[in-house]
Amino acid sequence: MADESSPIRSRCHCGAITVIVPRLPDHINHCQCTICRRYGAAWGYYHPDEVKIETKPNAVTKQYIWGDRDISFNFCDTCGCVLYWWPLQPPPTDGGEYKMGLNTSNVNPEVLRFVDRKYEYSWVKQPLQSKETAHQDDLAEY
Repeated sequence: MADESSPIRSRCHCGAITVIVPRLPDHINHCQCTICRRYGAAWGYYHPDEVKIETKPNAVTKQYIWGDRDISFNFCDTCGCVLYWWPLQPPPTDGGEYKMGLNTSNVNPEVLRFVDRKYEYSWVKQPLQSKETAHQDDLAEY
């Protein structure tokens, strides 16, 4: 098991892309929004400045951007593993939260063994800015 302050490595299956964060996440979130539940992702959250991304030569990270276009979901073009989501907007000027999501499903499970897990349902009914960009399974009220 990793020490709480040890760097954590999250690798795609083929090993082409590694995301490194400085410590264990406060908790792991199994978001239940329309995209995250399909990815089966388990997110740990970090400030983008804390994150380092290493890629092997010729590795390609692809993105999926949808809805409000506030975040990109980033995955390895070779093996298809979803690695992280990244904010597409600049940090809020009002001091609000600014974070990225690391898919902890790509981390050695022994390292995360004692990290609390949460199932976040609040996003299930969280409306997007426009119903026109919503997924057909979106349960939000507009």
